[in-house]
Amino acid sequence: MSRRYALLTLPLLLAAGCAQMSPDAAEDPASSTPAARFAGSVEASDHAMETAIGRMDAFERLAAREDNAIGYAVGSNTAPQLLPAGSGVAETTGRVLAPAFTALGDYGHILAQAAARQPIQAKQSPPGADLAAAAGKALDELATTARVTVPPAVRTAGLAAIATLADLPEQLTKNHGSRPSLAQVVGQAEPQVKALVVMLQTVVGASPEAGVRNVIRTRRMTLDAAQTRFLAAVRADRTAGPADRYAIFRTVAELREGDPAQGTLAQVHSLLGSLGQAHDALDDGAADADAKVAGFEGSVDRLMQLGEQARRAAP
Repeated sequence: MSRRYALLTLPLLLAAGCAQMSPDAAEDPASSTPAARFAGSVEASDHAMETAIGRMDAFERLAAREDNAIGYAVGSNTAPQLLPAGSGVAETTGRVLAPAFTALGDYGHILAQAAARQPIQAKQSPPGADLAAAAGKALDELATTARVTVPPAVRTAGLAAIATLADLPEQLTKNHGSRPSLAQVVGQAEPQVKALVVMLQTVVGASPEAGVRNVIRTRRMTLDAAQTRFLAAVRADRTAGPADRYAIFRTVAELREGDPAQGTLAQVHSLLGSLGQAHDALDDGAADADAKVAGFEGSVDRLMQLGEQARRAAP
């Protein structure tokens, strides 16, 4: 990955099970099973989320700069903040998602091995306790700085899930030996995946008025209103000619062209739900496993498309 919000010194190690397989692994039928496809999609979903959160973080920083600039221009802020804005809710959310998806990636690594009927072998990764602690610290910051909170029981279960999923290879080897069945791997991980999905969905928000979605929505509305007032002030300024007003309007409009597409965080919430549903269907013989995993793959693709779109390109 190019960058990680928050973990800084903790490397993001994602589902790389296929990288350790033989050169012929791509032709192995096991590589196209629902379990193997799910494992691969976890990595893609992390990249999609990183891109989306990066766009949200850039928008928040733009909004902070604009608040200062507009306040100074209209005289309501005579001592504007000249230094770059600190981390906002989007970046802090990324610091919850990063360790969560590192743990999911660790799980995806051994899931791919189990799907290929290979001995499970953990990859080098931060300990589960460290990942859970990093996510917990970011949750504390969200509660303090943005009033985005998670019920205690949901938080406890979600953080425990991060630690358990990251350390799952050791537990599986202890309980089932080096070659646990796919059903054993999925069964032991299932309650952890569910708990983690619930916690992350709570952070993101089930509606525009909840969680991080509400904070970003409010920030967007505030910036829209401030820029509208500023443009109204420019129009009322008798010293500004048509060319001046035109140039100022173009400058404001161009600044907003890179805004994240509407609905991005809603799609993050949806992706988390489809991840949980796909994993729930991974039991051996589940009739809807292919369809549920395909739904997860489609959700990842949609988030990636939204993460790459600017506001002007959004439907």
